[in-house]
Amino acid sequence: IKVTPIYRIESFIDSHLQQDISWEDLNGRYEDALANALENQGFLGLKSIIAYRTGLEISPLSRTPDQGRLAWDAVRRGVGSYKPLRDHLLCRAIEICIDYDVPLQIHTGIGDYEINLVGCRPALLLDLLRFPAFRACKVLLVHAGYPYHSEAGYLTNILPRVYCDVSEGIPFGAHAARRIFAEVLEMAPISKVLYGSDGYVVPEIAYASAVLGKRALAQVLDDVVESNMLSSGEARRAARLILAENALSLYDLAS
Repeated sequence: IKVTPIYRIESFIDSHLQQDISWEDLNGRYEDALANALENQGFLGLKSIIAYRTGLEISPLSRTPDQGRLAWDAVRRGVGSYKPLRDHLLCRAIEICIDYDVPLQIHTGIGDYEINLVGCRPALLLDLLRFPAFRACKVLLVHAGYPYHSEAGYLTNILPRVYCDVSEGIPFGAHAARRIFAEVLEMAPISKVLYGSDGYVVPEIAYASAVLGKRALAQVLDDVVESNMLSSGEARRAARLILAENALSLYDLAS
């Protein structure tokens, strides 16, 4: 089995927040770390869990270098929160993903117990992702924002380079799997929906998710065929795209 890693930007950010360094030093280290991950360490994209830290309501105006400097200086003086800094560093990660033509995964929706679920709704990303300078970035809404997955489907519909995967809702939503697929596909194009399991630690999670996910998707596509919206052949093609081919294409692994 081939494993292709994704670099989580918070691994760098969290390890540097308490260091007594200048903005120039922090910014240089950050950009070097991301470039090295993508150029030399085999990472095929970046990921952010900013939803866990400060939420998904992120202004694209945070992108300028002056905003990063001001945010870092305020943090070091103890007069500012970490949110403006984290927002700036996420905006910079988007620009780096555009430069390297790799996807950015953004955690949306459910997570561990400490997450602020209201601040993790996919709709909060709308201003950021439709900002002209960022529209070229391939963005994957991880976990499809469950339980707000209809919002992820909508963003995937209206923004040309935004995708969503159904991980974590499948398998942990269990019998909700069929509804998750159905409601995401109400708006999201078939070519931009990705299966995922969020399996970790215990390998049986990935196996159980695969069984559950394939069954749920088959049920949803059977309903679509019965409604005469797809032919049987088109439904089989849709299943191949969602279960494997969309991911292979997004991460340039198809060859």
